[in-house]
Amino acid sequence: MKWLKDIFKMKSSREEPAFLPLAEVDSWLAEREKESDFSARCRGIYSRMNEAAKKLDSDISSLKSASSDDEAPPKLLRAGVAARGEVIKQLETLSHKLQPPKKDDLDGISQHHWALVKGLERTVTTFGRAKSYVAALFPRNIESINSDLTEISRMLVDLEKAIGEKRKTQEESWFCRETAQRLNGELSGIIDLRAKTQQGEAALSELSAKLSGMEREMNRLEASTEGKKIRELKSSLENRMAERSQAEAELHDLIAPLNKALARMKKQGSSDRINLQHEKVFEMLGNSPASVQDKEIAGALNELQGHLAVLGLKDRKKEKVLDHLDLLITKKSLEQVRGRLQTISEEISRMQSQIEEGSREGLRLKEEMSLARKEKRILEAALDQAKKDLALLSEKTASDEQELNGRLARIAGRPMKLDLSSERR
Repeated sequence: MKWLKDIFKMKSSREEPAFLPLAEVDSWLAEREKESDFSARCRGIYSRMNEAAKKLDSDISSLKSASSDDEAPPKLLRAGVAARGEVIKQLETLSHKLQPPKKDDLDGISQHHWALVKGLERTVTTFGRAKSYVAALFPRNIESINSDLTEISRMLVDLEKAIGEKRKTQEESWFCRETAQRLNGELSGIIDLRAKTQQGEAALSELSAKLSGMEREMNRLEASTEGKKIRELKSSLENRMAERSQAEAELHDLIAPLNKALARMKKQGSSDRINLQHEKVFEMLGNSPASVQDKEIAGALNELQGHLAVLGLKDRKKEKVLDHLDLLITKKSLEQVRGRLQTISEEISRMQSQIEEGSREGLRLKEEMSLARKEKRILEAALDQAKKDLALLSEKTASDEQELNGRLARIAGRPMKLDLSSERR
């Protein structure tokens, strides 16, 4: 069971996160920047650099005053002395650059570091070209200077590391501020969307209740005595409409045998071969027989009968038309069917008026229900979109919160957790 104890020991040793309110992130970052050990680290490096500069100046002086070996070949002696002057000149330039910058902020130190690196590169290049000649004449001096340059190179590496860490911290701080600002806006958006969602749900609930009340009222109207009367009237109206169609068909059947004779009458009347007394009636009988008045029917039929001989009909057709005319005139079939059609039409008109009057409240309710259902669909669509927007924004907020926690932890060097309780109210 030792492994289990070790697991619990590891869990208990984990450092608890420090909580930081979102509103205090900016001030916390500013405080961390003030507390940064960057300046102290740089001062330490420049203190070492100052000692290195003194050591280098001392070694340069020693190289200047060093005596060459008199036994050295003249050619080597001349070359070594000339190279020593070039090396001393480059070393003095480098020594001068080792002085701390006037601006001790990040930009000033970075520029100074870059200038030192370039200076050291030029010095090493010059030193490398002349080293063989100078070292042959002044080996101890060159060994000491070589040690100085190595130490300066180490200091520049330390300074570069401090600059890199400072830049990384600044970059983290910049991203922290950007993320905190974005997160603050997202949290405000979540509050607005939640309020919008709640308002939409309340409005939808109220509208649904209103619609349910309308439906109950509609059911009550349909079940009432007036509602039953309207249904009966509609049923009777359907029967009367069928009877009217049947009467119109009978009227059409009564006129159909006369169509050819009527057409001949209109044609000859328009050519002035015969003088028609009921020209308009003949036209109405062919197009809309239900519109002809009873008093006009008999006169028109008699006139048709009187002109039948001059219409040029074949004998058999003429006999059929005469027989049909006698039937219509003696039995008044057209008047009877037209009268029945008129009665039915009047009943239909009366029923439609009664239905319209009795259905007013129901029609008003149907119209209101239609508008309410349309409004409900619009509310449901808006609410659904608001919920989708809320889900997406909540997901984005969680991602930004996690990112900011991680960046703050890297700056603090310990677990950090945002306190969003005040922003989520």
